[in-house]
Amino acid sequence: MMLHLTNDYAGSQVYKNLICELDKYGVQQTIYSPIRNVESIDKNKVKLSTEGSKIIYSHILNTHTDRAFYKRKVKKILTDVEAKIDFQSIECVHAHTWYSDGGVAYELYKKYNIPYIIAIRNTDLNLFWKLPHLKKYGLDILKNASRIILISKIYENRILLDQKINPIITSKYNVIPNGIDDYWVRNRECNKQKVSDTPQLLFIGKFSRVKNVTTLIHAVEYLEQNGIICELNLVGGGGKQEVKVLDYIKNKRNITYHGKIMDKDRLKEFYRNADIFTMPSKSETFGLVYLEALSQGIPVVFTKNEGIDGLYSNKIGEAVDCNSAQNIAEGIKKIILNYDEYSFDYNTITLNHDWKEIALEYLDIYTTLKNEK
Repeated sequence: MMLHLTNDYAGSQVYKNLICELDKYGVQQTIYSPIRNVESIDKNKVKLSTEGSKIIYSHILNTHTDRAFYKRKVKKILTDVEAKIDFQSIECVHAHTWYSDGGVAYELYKKYNIPYIIAIRNTDLNLFWKLPHLKKYGLDILKNASRIILISKIYENRILLDQKINPIITSKYNVIPNGIDDYWVRNRECNKQKVSDTPQLLFIGKFSRVKNVTTLIHAVEYLEQNGIICELNLVGGGGKQEVKVLDYIKNKRNITYHGKIMDKDRLKEFYRNADIFTMPSKSETFGLVYLEALSQGIPVVFTKNEGIDGLYSNKIGEAVDCNSAQNIAEGIKKIILNYDEYSFDYNTITLNHDWKEIALEYLDIYTTLKNEK
């Protein structure tokens, strides 16, 4: 039995897609997800066909204090997971983050000697690892992990430059990027050949500080001031900046807000009508929307040293400084003026992120750990 520990199962399709593909390969899984809000119960719930597999949502986390007191949060989850799961049957633990899930996996390892793997994500590197009082504990989690998964090439580069982390993980890490929903694999589209007379920009995401939509809007204004008129289509919303953003753009003729769109057929049309996908996030583990855009044949504007930066050597778009509206504008302008140079292999890129193949990589790791136990 494989135990998945994932604080964010309800909040992301990534975990659901991986678990569903593993289920098709007959992997017996228990997915344990501690949650903060009762509304998250049953989100991303799927029916697993492998006998004995199940998803456990546990409403035990506090929205405020558990974020502030990390060690207390780990202890709370540990107590709860021990009460709900029979560890006699658990052969391996997959912690889907280094700190929030990995801390629990590490404590279970000390108590039950169950091998575990961890994934390193955005908040691990950009938040937890920067806290001095959690560095030693973070290193202990890494030292005792059997395998470490890095989600992107740029995170591999950043981590290997860290002299404290490098010697611990060098011999036991894999770079396994996230996959994309099978819909985008089946509906991939060839590269767009030329930019529209009025370049069409697309943003899909939450209106939050991290997703950085306000700086993107200022970049579009900078382009207009310098004689390049673009139309920016915003899809998504929510987040703490929604009111501010909607109020700011209400009189902007070249910026249109389309609301939240969940229907993939409609999203596909937005991608295909766009010339450039633009999301200069302040931090990003991976960013599935970039891959969705690439699957539809359009180049992307993304942030240097985050997400998909460095994943592909061919020209998929431009990496920009997320804190500079001018630099973002320059990245957009460069793509507009040299559009035919961004001729990437959309077919290969899309197939590289097929969850069926990614699940096989994880299955190989699980099998190795079970055999070594």
